[in-house]
Amino acid sequence: MLETLLSAKWALEPLFHERMADLALRRLLAGKPLFDVSENRQVPRFVSTLTGHDDVGQDDWGADRSAAVPGYSSLSKVSAKSGRVVVLPIMGTMSRYGGLCAWGSEDTANWVLEANRDETISAIVLEINSPGGEVDGTEMLGEVVRRSGKPVVAWVAGMAASAAYWVASQAREIIMESPTSSEVGSIGVLAMHVDASQYYQQEGLSVNIIRADGSEDKALFNSIEPLSDAVRTETKTVLNDIRQSFIKTVQRGRPGISRDVFSGKMYSGRQALTLGMADRIGFLGDAIRRADQLAKSA
Repeated sequence: MLETLLSAKWALEPLFHERMADLALRRLLAGKPLFDVSENRQVPRFVSTLTGHDDVGQDDWGADRSAAVPGYSSLSKVSAKSGRVVVLPIMGTMSRYGGLCAWGSEDTANWVLEANRDETISAIVLEINSPGGEVDGTEMLGEVVRRSGKPVVAWVAGMAASAAYWVASQAREIIMESPTSSEVGSIGVLAMHVDASQYYQQEGLSVNIIRADGSEDKALFNSIEPLSDAVRTETKTVLNDIRQSFIKTVQRGRPGISRDVFSGKMYSGRQALTLGMADRIGFLGDAIRRADQLAKSA
């Protein structure tokens, strides 16, 4: 988890990032573990069977049906006129494989695939309250949502920031709970670097990294050495590329979105409607009803 915190690229709401980074660093400096994870879950890789076609029906996913998708049986499935609408939660910080009592992006993607295979399911609602998270896995989940043969509606309770909005933008519609307290946006990408060299010096420690001949570019983004200008430039180039992909994906999912929203700012429900970032205000029941309507019209 420490490696992920310090080296991963994040599409995350910045205030949340700062709070969590400060908390994690304080625990590290105090010699405490970040988290106590008692077990690792192994998730079947149904996502890897996704085909390359733009329009994927519920019979084209090619998932291995010999193993049940973890967690799918416990999801809320609401009876509607078109069939049943399944509600998939995206809560808290997003990561590819999950952890800390949270499901991962691969889990959510597998649920979407399974819902498309489930003959009793007619539509899908994403219940989102997330500041975003790791870039790794986000593009994959957004693509699975976009290709779903059954309509997907994203419902935003508190916030859908950064990576969470990346995914939400690929749904047929976005419904926000409140015009004032619900937020979307933070369309941007960042990486965090911790230069701990001065701390080690104060503790009387001299840490040296010895690289093999020909490995001069190995692990240049680390917490032992200050970042060189070249590494900063290279890192920003990578982040810029991810941001451009982020923007392109959002624009594809929401072609009417304003070009003024790509600075990383958050927007309330009322502002989001005006800027083309969301479609309407409503509660979870309204999102389920709208998903049902889309399923019937399809």
